[in-house]
Amino acid sequence: MANIIEQNSIQRFRQLLSRFPFLLFLFLCHTLIPEVACLSDDSSVRDKNPFVPRTYVIHNGPEAAFQLQERLIDSIPGDIIQLEAGKYRFDSQLDITCDNLTIRGRGPDKTILSFQGQDVGSEGLIATGNAFLIEDLAVEDSVGNAIKVLGANGVIFRRVRTEWTNGPDADNGAYGIYPVQCKNVLIEDCTAIAASDAGIYVGQSEDVIVRNCRAEWNVAGIEIENTLRADVYDNVATNNTGGILVFDLPGLQLTNGGHVRIFNNRIFKNNTKNFAHAGNMVAAVPQGSGLMIMATDHVEVFDNEIADNQTSAISIVSFLITERPIKDPAYDPYPEGIWIHDNQILRGGNQPAGKFGALLAPVIGLPFPQIFYDGIINVRKLVNGKMPDELSIKFSNNGEVTFANGNVAQLTPENVLLGKYHVDRDQKNYTGRLKSLSTVKLSDFPAPPVNGNPAVEVYRQTPQMLSEWNLFAGDPRDQQPAEGIFRYDLNTPLFSDGTAKYRFIRLPTAGAMVFEPTAVMKFPVGTVIVKTFAMPHDQRSPESGQQLLETRIEEHRNNGWYGYSYIWNEEQSDARLALGGGRREVKWLDDSGKTVSNQYQIPNANQCITCHGQEGKFQPLGPTARNLNRLLLDSSENQLAEWQANGWLKECPDIESLPALPVFNDPSTGSIEQRTRAWLDVNCAHCHNPVGSARTSGLDLSLFQNTPAKYGVWKSPVATGRGSGGRKFDIVPGKPDESILVYRIESNEPGVRMPNLARNLSHAESIELIRAWIESIPDNSSVDQD
Repeated sequence: MANIIEQNSIQRFRQLLSRFPFLLFLFLCHTLIPEVACLSDDSSVRDKNPFVPRTYVIHNGPEAAFQLQERLIDSIPGDIIQLEAGKYRFDSQLDITCDNLTIRGRGPDKTILSFQGQDVGSEGLIATGNAFLIEDLAVEDSVGNAIKVLGANGVIFRRVRTEWTNGPDADNGAYGIYPVQCKNVLIEDCTAIAASDAGIYVGQSEDVIVRNCRAEWNVAGIEIENTLRADVYDNVATNNTGGILVFDLPGLQLTNGGHVRIFNNRIFKNNTKNFAHAGNMVAAVPQGSGLMIMATDHVEVFDNEIADNQTSAISIVSFLITERPIKDPAYDPYPEGIWIHDNQILRGGNQPAGKFGALLAPVIGLPFPQIFYDGIINVRKLVNGKMPDELSIKFSNNGEVTFANGNVAQLTPENVLLGKYHVDRDQKNYTGRLKSLSTVKLSDFPAPPVNGNPAVEVYRQTPQMLSEWNLFAGDPRDQQPAEGIFRYDLNTPLFSDGTAKYRFIRLPTAGAMVFEPTAVMKFPVGTVIVKTFAMPHDQRSPESGQQLLETRIEEHRNNGWYGYSYIWNEEQSDARLALGGGRREVKWLDDSGKTVSNQYQIPNANQCITCHGQEGKFQPLGPTARNLNRLLLDSSENQLAEWQANGWLKECPDIESLPALPVFNDPSTGSIEQRTRAWLDVNCAHCHNPVGSARTSGLDLSLFQNTPAKYGVWKSPVATGRGSGGRKFDIVPGKPDESILVYRIESNEPGVRMPNLARNLSHAESIELIRAWIESIPDNSSVDQD
């Protein structure tokens, strides 16, 4: 507790200084805060305008983790955060939301961000702002992905090292350098070591350059997936399971990538045993794979040195070879328009692994061909029995390489026995040239937003103490609303480690909500939504009292919604603003009378965006008409009807005709499926929807998603790492113990559990319900291709 109070005091002091820049200037001139230095060439401009971009220097020390997250929250476009030499230690994910931000170290072997022992979040760093530049530092031992950049236009990784220092291990994070759904991406002079999926992974992105990098001891060294226009050159990929992968997968938002050039790379000795958890797509990559192209169109491979990869130097395969389901009608599983030319391909193929070794080598022979093509084609595209040139596979000037078209579609025991299976080793049908692909050109970084970072100005104006909001009448421990504030409740709430919640709304004078049939109500500017979290001392007797933990506020301003948390003091008399988040040691008696403890997490202001960010904008999540359509607390009056009668709600249809979200643990309110989908919608769909922060997974758990494959039935995971638990599909009908969804909701392990923020404990009631639902799903949907 003392640590929380100390951190809050530091935070309040710095926020006070930020409101009075001249005071900050004098203070720093006397070096009273040596850990954080503010550098500017024009101090007079800086003092007159606190929103002028600056360079902030953060030295390593006991407060460095807190200072860095605080600085990330308080950043404005153009700011540079300079991290000095040293090993910085973090136990929580770092969240970056500001546009045009630079994070810089003193070199990847000098400035090290260590996440060893991390217990909050599933990334090391996650950034969502445009024009993001990170350089000259290392990120080590994150519980999940090392550095993820989501949905940004303009990304540069330069001289960055990501590493899991224990070497190849299935429990390492999935990705090292991980831009996804980004545009204009440059990754140069970087190093990625020991990722359990891909060291350098670029997914669902456009206009990408990866150059002068080294990827070693990963499952996949460098992976380009579902990406349009990428140049990968002058890199070294060695000692991985697979050196460089160019993949297209089904079920993602950017389907059918292509126009990828792989050139001037050294791809050698990629023979490390595959250490990915079963279920992940990369777990199927055979050790000993140099370059693997799967289902991607228009790939040009030239001027590479590819040597000593003991399965195959180059393999070109259809997604169909994985025998995984395809439930995406827009997806093209065939690799087409592939030109392999002017490469130096040496040795290899002596110990083929995976399906290549188990199924193909016995019929194709050893050494396995240096260039292998599975021969699976889309027969609907044949013209006079031949594939059009622009969609064909072509080789030229690769020297004396061995080749085989495995005709995998014909490889059955019966065909082999009857002599009907044929391996085509003749390259002449594939010899030729295709049109060279054009060079990838990156655009300049987008200009900073004209309004800077509005959140920072709001945060600097926000009351430091909860009491300044005048929300409660009498003793705040009683959580009685003040005049002009009313309580509300939900049919199915978000699970938050077993806490009790008190929910309130304050509307502006003469303001009213406007009814929305499927989304969150439309609230007028000036609305304040309040939620207090408390832990009862004894779950068996609520009258025994409780400990107030935090109060979260969502405020609707003229330029949008903003959210922040307040942490209650030990006296339970007031709560202090905690933009940097925090944690509280909480103890209570459970239903059996056993003492239980928990490190309760309070999210920082940037982490709030992880869940509340919809299309990049903060949005309330709970108060939808369906979830609000219920009786008032301790009353027989319908909540919506009461609000309508009081003038707090407008344009509401007949209450009796409105649907209500089922109460997840009340069978009288809906079927098992309806109650499960309600719980998933409330607890998971704020991220797992087409515009949420987990959109890149392709998993949509929102209530109105009616396509089974999209809400997880027979859906393969994309980037779960050890979160797959060795399972192959999100939901396997009738088999909860084979379903990733159950595994992640049951787990309390950092990097595996879902949701991955603000939860340490699992919820037995919901797990029982979800298991029952999966058991009830009929096993009448095939895993075969639709």
